[in-house]
Amino acid sequence: MMLLAICIPGIIPRQQVLAQAKPTGAGQSPLCTRDTALDMIKEQVGLTKTFNDPNRRSTVLIKAADLLWPYQQDKARAVFSEAFELATEYEKESDQNGPRSVILRMQKPDLRYVVIRAVAKRDPAWAKELTRKMLKLDTQDGEASATKDSFKDLLTAERLLESAIELIATDVNAAFDLARASLNYPAGFMLTRFLYRLAKFNQQAADQFYAQALAVYGDRPMREFLYLQAYPFAWRETLNTPTSSFYEVPANFVPNQSLQRQFVQILLRRAQQALEVPLDKDDTYRTSHDAKMPGTVHLLEGVMRLEPQVREFLPDLLPPLMQAREKILVTLSVETQTQLLQPGREISTTPDQTFEEEVESAQKLSDVHEREGLIATAVLGSEKESIASVIQAIDKISDSTLRAQLLEWLYFHRATAAIKYRQFEEAERLTSRVEGHEQRAYLHAEIAKGLLNRSDTQIHAREILDEAITEAKKAGTTIFAARTLLTISNLYAKIDFSRSISILADAINCINRIEAPDFVGDDQALTKTPERKGRGGRYQGEYLLRFYMPGLDPASAFGELAKIDFDTSLSQSSALTDKFLRAMSTLALADVCLQQAPRQPKAKPTKILRPTQPE
Repeated sequence: MMLLAICIPGIIPRQQVLAQAKPTGAGQSPLCTRDTALDMIKEQVGLTKTFNDPNRRSTVLIKAADLLWPYQQDKARAVFSEAFELATEYEKESDQNGPRSVILRMQKPDLRYVVIRAVAKRDPAWAKELTRKMLKLDTQDGEASATKDSFKDLLTAERLLESAIELIATDVNAAFDLARASLNYPAGFMLTRFLYRLAKFNQQAADQFYAQALAVYGDRPMREFLYLQAYPFAWRETLNTPTSSFYEVPANFVPNQSLQRQFVQILLRRAQQALEVPLDKDDTYRTSHDAKMPGTVHLLEGVMRLEPQVREFLPDLLPPLMQAREKILVTLSVETQTQLLQPGREISTTPDQTFEEEVESAQKLSDVHEREGLIATAVLGSEKESIASVIQAIDKISDSTLRAQLLEWLYFHRATAAIKYRQFEEAERLTSRVEGHEQRAYLHAEIAKGLLNRSDTQIHAREILDEAITEAKKAGTTIFAARTLLTISNLYAKIDFSRSISILADAINCINRIEAPDFVGDDQALTKTPERKGRGGRYQGEYLLRFYMPGLDPASAFGELAKIDFDTSLSQSSALTDKFLRAMSTLALADVCLQQAPRQPKAKPTKILRPTQPE
């Protein structure tokens, strides 16, 4: 069945790559039938037993079970069950050996939830049963421990809400089941993210769920309660919480004044209680400050930050809010008050400054590190400013490394925006200023993608594609280079099939030279983290410069190519040396066949022949 012979491991003979003269679409290939596809899927299920990585094994099983479900449901159930049990064992090991950081743990999926999400689309009742089983096992593990694991509880809440977000568009009832289950655990940043995502589809439902969450978390510690501050006021970030996070507020979102009032009233009640009985001394956490602050300080920050909104929308609550602010402030030590009011770190009660005002305020600071830190922060929030003014601000930074990385980040993001708005000449100009080969390759490919849609720019598009290929090869053997080559191969498939296969060969050779290639772990984004320094040069964390460069992975690339030429796609997929990528690519090919294969005609009812009566 496999048409391609591999002479040297990891290297694809180019003359064989180009041997297929006439593309054979999935609908025309004799190799692409429903029975063959089902056999391919079951073969991959069996091959997972040879995988050393249980994470990758579970991923293949989940995909295979989902494909099998419409045709062989019993087999699919067995594969889903195997994936869930495997994921459960894997997660136990992760609990013992994984990092104690929610952010780091959320970067890798808990495959139990991936199984549950896949099952929910097929059998919601079974998905609820698996969820209950999972949470029960986690609870039993916690009860067996000598101490309650608050970190694990918070991670559980975040995982439940993450899965709920994934299901909103396809099964809102299943999403609600998971979201409601999360209310039994501590609040975290995913709660606000879920609310905004749900509001995008149904704000009334989101408002109702927020009211439920407010009832649950209204009396919880400040490290949980303050996560509820953003949603009713349509804030794009939560900064006064253990995990700072930024959100996408739906374009049609309308703040609910009733929910605003409920939150402020609870906050005022909490403030009065804090004046009468000190908050739990363990309710301390670090935000953007150098040291942990007690819950009273975070309560004060919440009160002060709300002042402009209350003044405008809830004026009758302004007097008690101002009184609460003054009363709490005087209870704090002079040292704490001084720390809070340091330049650049004071609690803001005024509307956001303009970009020019932020830069001007930063320049008034005597400490070079604080000054440049505030300028860098302003730059990272400057997407609506003119590029000339932002460059002018960056030039004020003396740290050459930080300055260069900020410029690259700026040029990349402005080029991406220019592509989005089809300003391709401007995008090319900005791309020429980007230093990184991976970023330049991605941008060139995106520009070419836009130019290929017009007949009068297709020649130039091919020139840009060639530049992208050159940059990708200069980048070396990296996942980003491979992604770009796979994407370019897909673009060429519609205009020059032989060239497409040649580039696909380059992509496969690149992938085969990468040790344990992972197309998921980086979230399709290259990140740079220059050090952030505070007063006196003290380490104050890192800036996060993110270069989002989405593209095709092998499975999606082969799936797209198979629609044009199934036989070549099948032979090329066998050249992947990584077993996991080869399995996922094979499943993608099987998926194409299942979609292309004609539906089995319904059996016609048998016509009963009645004996004729003698006349």
